[in-house]
Amino acid sequence: AFNKVLPPDLSEALSKANTIGAPDSSATTDLIGAPVKALSPFNHRLRSLSHDPLLGFLFGIWDMINGTCTIINDGQIETFPSTKGATEGNIFQLFGRMFGHLLSDVNAPSASGNRGMGLPAPFMGILRMFEGIPVGDSNFGRQIEYMYLKGYDFRQFVTTSIPMTIMEVMIRAFYVVKQIKVNNASFGETIIDTLPTQLNPRFRMMLALAYGTSSAVNAGKIYVTQNILNANYASWLGLAWNGVHALKWALYDKHMKLWGGIEDKEIKELEMTVEKINQLEARAILLPS
Repeated sequence: AFNKVLPPDLSEALSKANTIGAPDSSATTDLIGAPVKALSPFNHRLRSLSHDPLLGFLFGIWDMINGTCTIINDGQIETFPSTKGATEGNIFQLFGRMFGHLLSDVNAPSASGNRGMGLPAPFMGILRMFEGIPVGDSNFGRQIEYMYLKGYDFRQFVTTSIPMTIMEVMIRAFYVVKQIKVNNASFGETIIDTLPTQLNPRFRMMLALAYGTSSAVNAGKIYVTQNILNANYASWLGLAWNGVHALKWALYDKHMKLWGGIEDKEIKELEMTVEKINQLEARAILLPS
């Protein structure tokens, strides 16, 4: 599918037209003062934060301006000067270059013409910072790199996102129907409750539970098969995102909203009491002495 949308010749043309210089350093020899095994042509897109589909627009533009390359090394974010130097252009030109370059790397072929290692999944590179978490005889950071080198890149992420997208659409549909049929809510109001920017907290809880169930099943599959490549990264990413927001609502926002309502009610009652006192005082002044 990706070969139809981004064929190798188009990827190559985009790459040549959108060179980004320093952030595209692909070997340790391109970096000044970097450790020997900091980068290689095989892992540079994972280790270099300029190649993250989202973080790349931040780190990539920063590195183009400064002639540096920001990588994850030994569980830390480190920035090294690059022999490729800075890239000239205003912020809009650099943004365009960054977009074009990332697009060229989505379906980038290898030097031998085979399926190369394209862009990593969002935030996958920065997960290498968690090298302190043991996973069997290895650690979490190394497992992430193993997944990437075995082909778990942005293309695989998009593929595993399909069932998660279907799940979210179905949950939204059921939620809308229930709110309209059971709670007599309006269609427009219910739709707004399911928009990503204005999620109803209860609907967020539903999403967190759905992603939690999906991730639990996926964890079981990984354990049974003993193969980390069976991980559904999209499911775990959805669990982390919705889970954090759901917990924040349950442990903090809900209580603040409750006490905020109580506070507003008490303030109104005090205001009414003060107003009554003022009225009584005004009447008292009018009484004959």
